Amino acid sequence: MDYVHISDSDLRILDLWSSGQWNLENIYSPLNQSLQSNINSYNPDVQAGSEVGWCWTGATSKVYNAHSGYLWLSKKMFSWEDRGNWLWLWRQHVLEKHKFLAWLCLREALPTAAFRFRRDISYMDSCPRCFSGQESRPFRFFSGLWWIWRSRNNEIFHPHEHWTTDKVIGMALSLEKELRNIFQLQRLSIPSTISGSWISPSVGTFKINCDASYPSSGARVGFACVSRDWKGRWQRGCLGTIESRSILQGELFAI
Repeated sequence: MDYVHISDSDLRILDLWSSGQWNLENIYSPLNQSLQSNINSYNPDVQAGSEVGWCWTGATSKVYNAHSGYLWLSKKMFSWEDRGNWLWLWRQHVLEKHKFLAWLCLREALPTAAFRFRRDISYMDSCPRCFSGQESRPFRFFSGLWWIWRSRNNEIFHPHEHWTTDKVIGMALSLEKELRNIFQLQRLSIPSTISGSWISPSVGTFKINCDASYPSSGARVGFACVSRDWKGRWQRGCLGTIESRSILQGELFAI
């Protein structure tokens, strides 16, 4: 499921299971048909067996709720760590609604026209104000954050070069348009067979990923590589620089 509604955060099995059946209509979170079928096929009374007072071991309280279930499943599937991941966001000393908005953006879950259209909630994915293109707020949100940060740095390091509010807004809107064009070109040019994530090699083999950078003004080239096995375990890596003239002479391959 895409997200858990805040009203379901403390739900217990007892709140949804009654007289041998699930009462899924009490859940506010969106459940697709496949998930509903999986839940309905699970009988907690049968799983409990003849023991009386069975408890949930995924929480120190021994009482199951949606929050502890989410953490347990995240640890199992994604190696979730209690002190990492999204906790950095929730611990910020800002308004809860601001943290929630940032979380929605990072999860690509803002209820924009594009988001609603993908879920058959809206009949179009274009902006309802100008109808000029797909409405996807993360572009504007992060473009605004970027140029607000740039404006702050400019005030500190170049105090005599003041940027007006209109200028910052204009640059943010310009960046938003540029990002939209870039991502649109990527969708049109990148084959669907290319994966956006690391693909493990066949069993018993290793994969070496490498990258390099070359500044336009400089005599050295930076490079790095890392080796991982078929389980994704790190084996060996290296990081270094080399004289750019050595590349022309073929010496890079001897490293």
